[in-house]
Formats: sequence, structure tokens, C-alpha cells
Amino acid sequence: MSPRRTGSSRPFFAPAMPRLLGAISAALFLVIAASAPAQQSTDANAATGAATGTSSGGDGFGFDSNKDEPIEISAENGIEWKRDARTYTAHGNALAKQGDTSISADTLIAYLDENNDLSHWEADGNVKIQTKQSTSYGDHADYQESTRLLTLTGRTLKTVTEKQTITARDKIEYWRDKKVVVAKGAVVMVRPEKNTTIHSDEATGYFRDKVDDPATPDNEAADGGSELYQVEAQGHVRVDRKEQTGFSDHLSYNPKTEIAVLTGNVKILSRDNTYTGGRAELDLKNDVSRLLPAQGQRVFTVIQPKKKNDNTSDNNSGAGTQPAPPPVTQ
Repeated sequence: MSPRRTGSSRPFFAPAMPRLLGAISAALFLVIAASAPAQQSTDANAATGAATGTSSGGDGFGFDSNKDEPIEISAENGIEWKRDARTYTAHGNALAKQGDTSISADTLIAYLDENNDLSHWEADGNVKIQTKQSTSYGDHADYQESTRLLTLTGRTLKTVTEKQTITARDKIEYWRDKKVVVAKGAVVMVRPEKNTTIHSDEATGYFRDKVDDPATPDNEAADGGSELYQVEAQGHVRVDRKEQTGFSDHLSYNPKTEIAVLTGNVKILSRDNTYTGGRAELDLKNDVSRLLPAQGQRVFTVIQPKKKNDNTSDNNSGAGTQPAPPPVTQ
């Protein structure tokens, strides 16, 4: 996809994707730091009892507001180092925490390469990634340092923020270097404040570093951070809002303007009326819809006559429910 890279916004896929990856990577590094003495003294087998560790080195979870705070990790069934496999494992309700950022899972595993650098890590079972901005859930998380890619999978894939909830059936990918988040498989984005739900086969969120605006200091995050500036959805796109439903092959959404553009086999259903065209613009902020023709084509509309039962019902009720306004056509 080639999204329009304009505008800025409130967070949509939150927290900012690069910071999330840094957070989880640091959590697994802590497993190494916490169990280092065991490596020096003996090849430890499965440890018993609860184990805890604390570290204050490195960049921590990758959050500027947390990097100077100590990192703590705990596991109910101990921390294990396997010399030959070059793995560190935290067993049983494992938790890594720094400041207001944490990752928890049934098991956390870190894999080292021949230079004792972290090559990749895994979190398995009841995975929960929590920050000040959002909470993400899954059954399994896997991070590969070679590709800088974190993949979250499972039956309960979900990211929850203050303003929206995103769920996916297959996976959620966090591309650290590209600053891109991709949700795949029966993706649903719910924005209760706007009475809007977006369905698609795949959705991609694009992030960038937030630029402080001296004119609006109250609107800036305390730690700078990243912001979502573009969302692209493709495949069986459906937008449900109030009494209007839009269908298309592709959707492009600008969080700053709150305008969603639908393209490809566009159809809008407003009560019993049907509107088709090449392009639709949904202004979620001002509650205005605009339907435009494809090049060389015309916009087509079918307006059904009002049923007699509806007239009787409205007359009896005095002030009946007003139908949703039709899209503006050109």
C-alpha cells in the first residue's frame, strides 16, 4: 500500500509501536541479567520456588519516561539457564516491569547467539503487554532481532486504548524499524466515541515521531513519543456507523482530519436506500458523507419509497425517528 503520509493524530494503534518492541526486548534482557550468576556457577536445571531480579542498566523498556527506573522481573516457578541451548527461561506467571510498562506471560524465553547477544525471544501463554496508553493481549509473542519484527498471535488478539479497540484473527505484527503495525485476519476496529466500527481483512497503521508544538503544549505527550498519522484497511472493508453502512475494497483514514476515504466497488446503505460510486468520503468528525463517481462513470442511487406503515407510525408518535441523511453526491 502507498498511504497518504500527511497529518497527525491521537493514538490509534497504541502504544507507539517502536516503544512497545523496546519494552518487550528489555524485559527479556532482564531475564538474562537476573539469572547471570547461575550461568557462572553451574548449568542450572529447572529452578524451584519464586525468583526475582532487578536491573537498572541499559535503555530499559525503551520509554524515555521509564529508562532511568529499575527493571524488575519475577516468576513463580523460577528462572532457568540452559548452556547448550543458550536460552534463559522464566517459568510460571512471569512478569517483567519497569515504571508503568510491563509484559506478563506464563513463560518468557530469551535466545542468545554465539556472541551472547539476544537473537530472539518468546512469550507464551496469556501474554499481556501493558503501558500507560494501551493494553495488548495474545497467546504467543515472538520477536526476531534480525528482522526487528514482533509477531503477536493467538485466539484472543486484542489491543485496547482509551478511545478504541482493535481485534484480529490471525496475527498482529509490529515492525520496529519501519514504524508500522499490521493486523491480519478479520480485523475489527471499534471507536465507540464516533459510533463507528471498521471491518477488513487487513489493516495497517503508520507511525512517526511526535513533533512538539510550542503553541499547544497541553496537547503534547510528556515523553514526546510517536503518533499514528495514517491507517489503511483493505479487503472486504465495511464501515458501520449509526444507520449507515459503507462497503469497499480499500479504506484510507486520516486520524487528524477524521476523514475516511473508501475506494473500489463502493456501496453505501442508508436505511432502505442504496448508493454506489467509485469513491466515498466519510467525515466522521462532522458526520458528513460524500459519494463521488469513478473516472468516466456516474454515481448511482436507488431511493425506496417510504412505507405506509412508517407514515402511520410517525403520525402516531408525533415526532418519529429521523432517517439517516443520504450521502452528498456529485
